[in-house]
Amino acid sequence: MTRGLLGAAALLALAGGAVAQVDTTARDTTARRDTTARRDTVVAYLPVFAAPRPEGPLPRGTRYSFTPDSFTMSNAQTIADLLGHIPGVYVARGGIYGQAEIAFYGGRGPAGLEVYWDGVPYLPMGRDSTYLDPARISIAPLERVDVVVLPATLRVYLVTARQRSTATASQVGIATGQVSTANYRGSYERRWRSGLGLSLVADYNNNDGIAGSSSTAFNSVDLWLKAEFLPSAKLGASYQLLNSTWKRSGSDPAGLTDRFDFQRRDGIFRLFLARRGDGLGPRLDLTFATANASKDTAVTRRSLSQGILAVGSAWGHGHVRVTLRSQDEARPWQLEASTAWVPVRPLTLAADARHARYSSSRTGDRVHVAAGLALPLGLSAHGDAVWARDLQAPTLASDTAQKTVDVSGAVRWDGRRAAIEVGLARRDPFAPVGRPAGLKPLGSLRATPATRYFTVHGALEPLPGLHLAGWYFQPAVTGGDDFEPPYHARVSATFYSKFWRVYKSGIFALRGELAMESWTRGTAGRDTLGNVQLLPGATFLETNVEVRIAGVTIFWIQRNMNGMRASYTPGLDYPRRYQFYGVRWLFTN
Repeated sequence: MTRGLLGAAALLALAGGAVAQVDTTARDTTARRDTTARRDTVVAYLPVFAAPRPEGPLPRGTRYSFTPDSFTMSNAQTIADLLGHIPGVYVARGGIYGQAEIAFYGGRGPAGLEVYWDGVPYLPMGRDSTYLDPARISIAPLERVDVVVLPATLRVYLVTARQRSTATASQVGIATGQVSTANYRGSYERRWRSGLGLSLVADYNNNDGIAGSSSTAFNSVDLWLKAEFLPSAKLGASYQLLNSTWKRSGSDPAGLTDRFDFQRRDGIFRLFLARRGDGLGPRLDLTFATANASKDTAVTRRSLSQGILAVGSAWGHGHVRVTLRSQDEARPWQLEASTAWVPVRPLTLAADARHARYSSSRTGDRVHVAAGLALPLGLSAHGDAVWARDLQAPTLASDTAQKTVDVSGAVRWDGRRAAIEVGLARRDPFAPVGRPAGLKPLGSLRATPATRYFTVHGALEPLPGLHLAGWYFQPAVTGGDDFEPPYHARVSATFYSKFWRVYKSGIFALRGELAMESWTRGTAGRDTLGNVQLLPGATFLETNVEVRIAGVTIFWIQRNMNGMRASYTPGLDYPRRYQFYGVRWLFTN
């Protein structure tokens, strides 16, 4: 066979030489037949919008960042699940997925959480126009979540997917579990060399609930569409539409969970103009956003619009930015300014301030300053101070401004395989208003006294692939803060490896996690009759096992695997050993 192939190759070579000497072809049709020469199939990477998150430089340790792997290779189903990894955050769950998951932080009620969707304030709407339920914000279109931790407030910045490559990307996800849990997710992202882009995401969730409990039947559909045009890194425009519809059944027996039908539609138009394409220099951002809430039988249809004009400039060691916002009738306008600077290499300074005008001639002001210092041997220190005289729920006509001064500081050490941070803080007294509609037994929150708290969190890699992490939070209070137990901790042990070498390097990954959240007795506000609710101590375990092979991820998650009979919210039970599992495919063709 080898001799035959060599002989054939020699004959072909001689034939090619003869053709080259005597050309009897009347015309060359090669170009017409070769259609691949007319198109460029090489993948190109195009400019995208700058991530709408806090601009640096920021002191080390003041921000938590969750990347795409935090969504696909972790226990996170909702934004509330992500926030539960931050020291001091208590997620009051009304039951399994589909029920309310209110994130309480700092004893500040609705003022303890601020959420921004691509730089636009995501304001609560519907029957609950005071508290925001982070579990009802779809995680499907997101590529990144940044959380800035202040002494008594969490600022959450949600960044939607930004397709950079001209290679088309798509994803299909299917998950199932107990009580007929079902999740179907699909996405499609495409960019053309002209700068045009189109992104689509659909996310469907459903479960039949658990009879006789607060975990009632739930169904949701989230649709996200984004069209963009970026001819260069200096100019771009985009429009995105997020439509969220969900339906929650009432509980049997009554009194635990109310029937809740809701639809919310958000539209955001963004335009930017920059002098340079590398992120430095002057920049102008213009945003117009609308939001509509409907289908809620408890309240009438509501809509609001926001206009945002931001002008700023960035250089190698800092930035400055001024933002003017015009919002709804409860928040006519706001003026904000932020800056960050590294005057000398070890020192980082940052500050932001806001003056707001509210309805009924009410006003609000706040100032936040932060500083960080890099020390030898991997040590660093950072501190924050916040002065505020502001409202917490402008939609409530009875809300008045409260003056507070909060300070915090921490010392941090970062090593090659370990990191630890120890912090102290002090918060002023505060009186929260309103109540979250999704937690029906909760009537109100009590006023919190001046509070000092101690926190520590860290991570350790004792062996390659084995990761230990956790946080501990202890407030020293007089009288106790609602949903802030005297001792609160979360620890986890994770094994992550790509050891299976039968596959090409980098396409296989195995992750297994065992996590525990525990707290001691505390208080959980007042019930609808005004009686103080006790929060029993509890310990919840959960497991998460995931296998990734190329673009396929198989996962299995079990919540409350230790069969704890307690709950996250008094009066609203949590099922034992609830589990769900599934698979997600990621394509790039």
